[in-house]
Amino acid sequence: MAESKRESKGPILGYFRDKSVIVTGASSGIGHDVALAFGEQGAKVAVLARRRVQLEELAKKIDKAGGHALALDCDVTDRARVFWSIEQVKEAFGGVDVLVNSAGLLITDDVEHARPEDLRQMMEVNLFGALNTMQAVLPVMRKAKNGNIVNISSLAGRRGVSPLGAYSATKFALVGMTEALRVELFNSGIKVSLVMPGVIDTPMAHTALKRDSLKAMPTFMAMPARWVTWAVLAAAAFGLTEVDVPPGAAVAEKLASLFPGVTDALLSVGTRLMQASSDLMSGGGARPEDKAKK
Repeated sequence: MAESKRESKGPILGYFRDKSVIVTGASSGIGHDVALAFGEQGAKVAVLARRRVQLEELAKKIDKAGGHALALDCDVTDRARVFWSIEQVKEAFGGVDVLVNSAGLLITDDVEHARPEDLRQMMEVNLFGALNTMQAVLPVMRKAKNGNIVNISSLAGRRGVSPLGAYSATKFALVGMTEALRVELFNSGIKVSLVMPGVIDTPMAHTALKRDSLKAMPTFMAMPARWVTWAVLAAAAFGLTEVDVPPGAAVAEKLASLFPGVTDALLSVGTRLMQASSDLMSGGGARPEDKAKK
């Protein structure tokens, strides 16, 4: 699985032309593809991430595609830096129409052996990072009485699976916070959406699937990042409450929650079979520290 090397074919001006868009976690993976897609629509795109070099390269692609890019190196866990970045966007673009929270961190481990510091680190990025950006843009959107916030969560935020227990906890938290914010902003003109992808072909997933605990998972199950991008564009354009990738996946998980005992048993058997396959593939070696970053 390699990050898409798809090159823009030139301006495809569309619905988001001249809209002001912020994308976090834009240096690679889903965030990179989402930011480029908005650029192809002719949007003004502020790309936020920690890796400046990658952001500059992305900004050039966005400008070439017909958009207008602003690259801001920003760690979403640094609240002061986040608020400073949003001020830069306001000055450059005049406002904020769309916020896409794509920054994420995945550290795999079973709950029994999960390190508290790993969970804490994921919470800082996956939950508090999203909180920081949302609180920074909401005053701007409230003043305009318009805006779209799209939070990219995960199907692991609807059903806990091993060895993603701690990661699932962060995504469950993001789902709950997003749903609460949607209620708070009802009838305000600001729409809040959830995009819920499964396994996506990104550097983060690629690294995770190399670990012994997930090595037996078929790589063909990973979906292209562009599938998530389409979901984000649809959510932002139509103010959709929730978009699953693939469609209907979260519905299946919600139905499974009606029979938790049966679901737990099936997942337990599947997990054990996958672990047994991983042990055979790895020769039964010691369990490594399973870390992957987007």
